[in-house]
Amino acid sequence: MKGFWLPILIFTMLASCATAHSGEYLYFPALADRVLAGDPQAFREVLSKADTTLPGEQLEELAELSSRYVRLAPVEFVRGQANGSTCFGVAFMGTKYVDNPEAVARERSLRREALESVSDPGLNGVKQRCLAELAGS
Repeated sequence: MKGFWLPILIFTMLASCATAHSGEYLYFPALADRVLAGDPQAFREVLSKADTTLPGEQLEELAELSSRYVRLAPVEFVRGQANGSTCFGVAFMGTKYVDNPEAVARERSLRREALESVSDPGLNGVKQRCLAELAGS
């Protein structure tokens, strides 16, 4: 019987990991799964929705998704910001960082490193705008 439960336990653990991402997001769980999987089209959808979403919880959720995409796919993140006047989500920290200045400093550093890794000269202006916005937060 011992050998029978191990595969079930492993399957259950993997299944719970697969759904953990969408469970964090109330308004856009399917979009969140795609963004967190690195889908550039999903990230463009986040930016598009952010342009038409009023301030509030839904916009914060979009900012959270954008902020997580910075480190996940920095080139696509910068490319997506090219048509905007800001760098949506680059400085957004969310509730995980409230009252945790060490975590904020670490996350800013990791985002800065991710942005600095973008080497496409055509994206340099946007990259600099994003770095400046991150530094000003």
